[in-house]
Amino acid sequence: MNFRDEGRARSELEHALASGRADAVAESAMMNVWPLFSAHYSLLVAAVESLPAHVLERYPVLRALHPMTPVLARTNRPFKPLVYPDDARRMSQDELDILTLTQIVCFRFSGDVAASLIYARRLSERIQQEGVEARDRVDGPLWYFHHQIASTYLAAGDSAASLQALATARQLARLSKQPDAERLTVGRAALAYAVRGSLDDAAAALDEVKEHPRPTPGHQRSALSTERAAAALVAVERMDADLDDRLSQLEPYDSIELAWAFALLARARARIVQQRPDDALEAIRLARDAHPPQHGAFASDVIAAMSIEAHCANGDLRYAQRIADPSASVGYLTQLASARLAIQSSRWSLASDALRRLLHDRSLSPGARAEALVLSGWMELAHTGTLERPSALQLSRIARQGNARRVFASVPANVARAVSDALNGEDRTSTLMAIGDLPHGDQEVTPTLTRGELRVLEALATHTTTASIAQTFHVSPNTVKSQLRAVYRKLGCSNRGDAIRIGARLNLLDPDAEHTGRERSPRP
Repeated sequence: MNFRDEGRARSELEHALASGRADAVAESAMMNVWPLFSAHYSLLVAAVESLPAHVLERYPVLRALHPMTPVLARTNRPFKPLVYPDDARRMSQDELDILTLTQIVCFRFSGDVAASLIYARRLSERIQQEGVEARDRVDGPLWYFHHQIASTYLAAGDSAASLQALATARQLARLSKQPDAERLTVGRAALAYAVRGSLDDAAAALDEVKEHPRPTPGHQRSALSTERAAAALVAVERMDADLDDRLSQLEPYDSIELAWAFALLARARARIVQQRPDDALEAIRLARDAHPPQHGAFASDVIAAMSIEAHCANGDLRYAQRIADPSASVGYLTQLASARLAIQSSRWSLASDALRRLLHDRSLSPGARAEALVLSGWMELAHTGTLERPSALQLSRIARQGNARRVFASVPANVARAVSDALNGEDRTSTLMAIGDLPHGDQEVTPTLTRGELRVLEALATHTTTASIAQTFHVSPNTVKSQLRAVYRKLGCSNRGDAIRIGARLNLLDPDAEHTGRERSPRP
């Protein structure tokens, strides 16, 4: 690869195209790939599209640039370019750099983010350990290498590492002659800040983006999809009035852009907090089905977490648990969703352990920490019936920052009331101003039944009389009657049919229980 000036690179490619020789076109495109990609993207893509398949197979960098490659990789033909060690040894350092960059991008859009991350780290180590003169050029691709390394960390869910790499990319972008360089790095930083819940930083980065010119064709869709996903995430967390407008500007569900998972997070969170969980589930299905399985990706965390939260919002705790059980270690979003499910299921020990682990994780992002604290307040109130003043003060501070309105809207209204009731004066007034106007769904908390009450509840489906239940469990009819009264009171009903229906909805009934005297342990 040569670093000729942009005009000469264009002239050489046009000459090769005029010759009509596919090999000459491919060689010219490869020799000048960076200046062409930076300044003559449309011409480069047109040249790549003119190449027959057997030629493209010999040039993985050019094949990656073909518009069909990411589309096919998203469905049934993943493109994961590999190279034989002997071939790699014959390459120059800058050729290896470009090949590794191609592997990073191609593995990522083929759904194998874990492998993409390996190549990103490999390129990062090479940059640090091996000096290459071409990388020191202000018109070189070094800023873009760091940009793609950062993007891969972001796709893997490591927003902190992404921001660190983006800081370097941005410093280099300021020196670069490439017109999109700084806008691309600032926009991606806005997305990293937004997903971390650092909304003031995200908003500041989005404001700065507006100072840069519109991106050129080669980077336009990537830049705009990133910026719009960041803006939508900020809007949903703050419950801004223009939220629906922000959502309407997002990429479609089947987008091949990196930002698709972040757009899905914004969509699903918005629909859940707007009390439209079925719409959230539909968005999740469409996005999931349009992409290959996401190995080691933030997208997997989004899909699992939002599925759990949407089913919880629908009251379908049993199905939510099916998703949560195999997904427990997917990522922090799923851990938060599983803690939410445990609270709604009155599994206090499980919820407490999950939230404690999250809050003791020093790498937890500000947004996730705020959500874990709000869920802890909800658990305290639901479990004990009161919210202690220290907890109320902590939640009040989070509320007054204005960056966690979605989180407060996603828990029962009595949490906000308990916070304000525990305060007085200016603290109470400012808290009410911050979250007093939020809509709230019906996040029912499953009542805690004793072992005997659970046993009697399950027996209602197969026993028609109190006497037969008492005989089955070898207790007196009065004991059964007392337990039934407690069941009806805790479930808020007055007859057997309603008790069975509510018990099933709240996931209290054991589908495998035979109701023949076998005991089931009460929920922790």
